[in-house]
Amino acid sequence: MDAEQLSQLAMSLRDNEVSQLVLDRIRTSAPDALVSADATDAQEINKHQATVRVVDELRGDIEGFIASGLPKKKPGLA
Repeated sequence: MDAEQLSQLAMSLRDNEVSQLVLDRIRTSAPDALVSADATDAQEINKHQATVRVVDELRGDIEGFIASGLPKKKPGLA
């Protein structure tokens, strides 16, 4: 898969409302769960913090793939 193809696939994920809604819900639920987590349970705290980080990094990677491939045409649905 070349950079343009990867870029097109990344654009389709970024522009897909359902995939963005899912990521939004995952990211929103983690801090909410963090607030209710036992403050002495480091493993639980780390899990919720990691969830936020993964979603943020995934979105950053998607934008990076788009920028690196600079697609010449708009992709179809993912």
